[in-house]
Amino acid sequence: MKKGAHPNVQQALRVTQEMLDAANVGNWDRVSQLDAERHRLLQTWKPVAATPADRDAITALQNHNQTLMAHAEAARAAVKQELDQHQYNHRALATYISSASLR
Repeated sequence: MKKGAHPNVQQALRVTQEMLDAANVGNWDRVSQLDAERHRLLQTWKPVAATPADRDAITALQNHNQTLMAHAEAARAAVKQELDQHQYNHRALATYISSASLR
């Protein structure tokens, strides 16, 4: 009989998949909450010897985590672009107000 991954590792993988789902819809608060839960699960896992199932689950978790990081970077870039545009608009408005008051 093939033994599955440790329950904490299995749950951490499920939580990571939920994190991906939340990231896909831009729910970064939920991603953060789930990350704390995942961290707790992995911190309490004390492997004496990782089984092949544990290693497979950890590999999947790492792959999902890379995808999460890509989502986070894309979201960060989008926020930066919005902030840059807002600052540009603010400067343009200030210039318009300044030039209008000189007339």
